[in-house]
Amino acid sequence: MNSVIGQILLWIGFLSGALATVFATGDYARLGVTVADAQPENEGETPRVFFNNVVDDSTAFLGGIRTDDTLISFNEKAIESAAVFSKLLGAYSTDAPAKFVIKREGQTQQLDVKIKSQWATINWIWYLGSAALCILGIVFVRKSKNEPQGQAAHTEVSLQQIKSHLNNLVGNLEQLNSEMKDYKPRQILNFIEDELQDDLREFAEGRDSITAEFGLQVFAEVMTEFASGERAINRAWSASADGYIEEAATCVQRALAMLKLAQKKLNTD
Repeated sequence: MNSVIGQILLWIGFLSGALATVFATGDYARLGVTVADAQPENEGETPRVFFNNVVDDSTAFLGGIRTDDTLISFNEKAIESAAVFSKLLGAYSTDAPAKFVIKREGQTQQLDVKIKSQWATINWIWYLGSAALCILGIVFVRKSKNEPQGQAAHTEVSLQQIKSHLNNLVGNLEQLNSEMKDYKPRQILNFIEDELQDDLREFAEGRDSITAEFGLQVFAEVMTEFASGERAINRAWSASADGYIEEAATCVQRALAMLKLAQKKLNTD
């Protein structure tokens, strides 16, 4: 019973910590804005992105950005979709202000805007609370008794099954990544639902065998990468549902990279 309680606390702790990190990234947390794609008014015009919300006193607001401003470029890179901007912002890691070129009421302006680091935006109370849940989970797991007779064999079977599910996920994502340029949004949605969802669920349900076989450290490493990959797949599904093929492709590539890391950690430990 202690082992079950411990695993539940660990899973909640890891999930909560991952969410704390996720909420510390992105346009809203680091810059204080949300962006959206603007439909060109005339055929042949370059697609643009606009700020549909700018938080008062945010770094964006203090830097001069206002709601409804059009974003022309970010650090001298032309921005033609919200997905491209989010990707560039997510990779921005220096302390120097970023250079924005915006258009407001027909006038173009260049602004230097400070961007918060990802660490500075983490809710540490939430994050430390998640860590406390994990520690409590470890205490319960360590209080559990030795495996009952026959449990080791069951663990080995379960471990081989989740390895198989992870291999299926990586293989199917590689196929989707290579063929995605030929897919329409509905085909991507169907592929994710038909080829990925079952393996994602089965892997998550069998995760306890990782702890039983390798211990908590390996469990944490594998599940961190798996959870990141699963979130990227879910974002790819959402982007496809909204018709954003480019963003979906980026998310599929990210999911493939994360699940390959999980696969490597699971197969080498």
